[in-house]
Parts: sequence; structure tokens; C-alpha cells
Amino acid sequence: MDGAHHNPTPDSPFDLVAFEADWNRRSRNSRLISLGWIALASFVLIMSMELSEAGQSTVDAGWTARIATFADRMVPDLQLQNLFGARRDAGSLASWFYDLPVWLVAMRETIAMAFVGTVVGGTLALYLSFLAASNLNQNWIGLQLVRRTFDLARTIPDAILALIFAAAFSLGPVAGVLTLIISTVGSLGKLFSECMENAEMRQVDSISALGGNWVMQMRFGIIPQLLPQILSYWLLRMEINLSSAAALGIVGAGGIGMELQRAISFTEFDTYLAILILIIGYIFVLDLLSETLRHRLIGKHALRNNRKPSAKAAAA
Repeated sequence: MDGAHHNPTPDSPFDLVAFEADWNRRSRNSRLISLGWIALASFVLIMSMELSEAGQSTVDAGWTARIATFADRMVPDLQLQNLFGARRDAGSLASWFYDLPVWLVAMRETIAMAFVGTVVGGTLALYLSFLAASNLNQNWIGLQLVRRTFDLARTIPDAILALIFAAAFSLGPVAGVLTLIISTVGSLGKLFSECMENAEMRQVDSISALGGNWVMQMRFGIIPQLLPQILSYWLLRMEINLSSAAALGIVGAGGIGMELQRAISFTEFDTYLAILILIIGYIFVLDLLSETLRHRLIGKHALRNNRKPSAKAAAA
């Protein structure tokens, strides 16, 4: 070596014209592919609307007039002078919510159905999700069996399941609870297992190296790092199950849905609206409670305090 500095030279000089041509070609192909997918999606959407007749009005008055007429039937004829009057006063809130004690009892049954279905179904989903995560279960046959079980539980519509259980166990909340358990297992099982596949495995390996068994590895290595996500999904499913439990009552699965079915059968549209308002109110309250609980569990207040600048930083 003579100590001279040798500047490396490329085998061939950079061809700017060829690079721009290649870039334009790739961009053009990408745009053509995007346009192709958009055209295919549009075609599928148009065909679906035609097959479902969603774009055709089956009433002479049209969609807008039909919806306006139905909304007008649902709105009660309230009178300001009798608004807070007794039940016998026409145009009062008491006459509108004329069967409120019965509705509250039915709503309590609906909430109980949703709670049992969420807790039992979520617990089963949590146990099975360990077997459905590819990084936790190396048995391919067992892995596919659990995953396909989740698919089956999600595929069957809740209304059909409720009808099946109602035929097997008679009409009532038992059919609704069993339906919610199965649907909860299918949905939460998939979500939980996908969370576990994103878990950091170093904690699991450390517990295994210390002699911990499989249960200890899952309990102390997987669940702590995924607990906020698991609880968030669980609480969200509780809200969904409350709405589902109300709808399942229409097919005879008990709860407030049976009162909705009665109102529909007797064309009591204002009663239908009153029960819907009651259900929406319960869901709002549940959403607020679950949001508060969720924030406490994931430590939102602690995170918010950590974001606040210190006194020294503020002074600086």
C-alpha cells in the first residue's frame, strides 16, 4: 500500500434517464392496478345493489316519503300542557311510557342476558385463544381446529341460533344467553388470539427457563402485557351483546325484545320509539361506565400525568 487514496468508482455510471423511465413505468402500472381494483369493487357493488334490490323502491311514494311517514307515526302526540301529567292524561310522557315498569323488568332481563353471555363467552374465548395463537400452539391440527371453531361460531347468525335454541329449550332468556355465549366465543376468540400473536415472547422464554409450566408462562408472560387490549375488547363486546340481546328478544329469546315485538305486531309505533329510547339510554350509560373502567385499567390518568411538564421544565 502506498498510502494513496483511491476513490471507489461504480461499475457503470448512474443513468438518470433510465431511472425516470422505470419510475414512470412503475407508477403507471400502480395506477392501472388501482383503477382495476376500483372498477372491480364498483362492479361488485352495483351488482349487489341490483340483486338485493336496494336501489329500487317497492313503494309508489318512494323511499323519502316512506321514511318520513314512518317517522311521523313513531313520534307521539305530546301536549305541552299535559306533558308531565298522569298516565290517564292524553299527550303526557306518562301515557307515552305507559308500561314503563314492565319494560324496566324486561330490560333488566336483557342486561342480565348480555352480562352472562359476555362473561361466560369471554372466559371460554380467552382460554381457547391460547390454542388459536400460532406462536403459542405449535400443534397445527389443534390450531386449525380451534380457529375453525371460532369461524363457525361467528358464521351462524345470532337470530338463527336463537331460533334453534328457542326450539330446543322453549322461548325465554336461556335461548338468548346460549346464543350470546356462542357469538361471543367466536368474536372474542379471534380478537384475543390475534393479540397474543403480537405478544413479546421473551417474557415467556424467561419463565420457561426458570422452570415455569405452560400455565405460568401464559399467566405471567402473556396476559400482563395484553391485559389492556383484552379488557378493552371484552367491554366493547358487552356493549354489542346488550344490543344483540335486545334484538334477540324479537325472535322469542326473552328480554325487552319481546316487548318490541309486541309493539310491532300491534303497530304501536310510538311505543316502539319509547322502548328504543329506553334501550339507547341503557347503552349510553353502559358506554360511559365501560369507558371509565377502561381508562382506569389502562392507566390513562397516569399517562396523562406523565405528559404534564415538570415544575423545573415549566420554569425553564
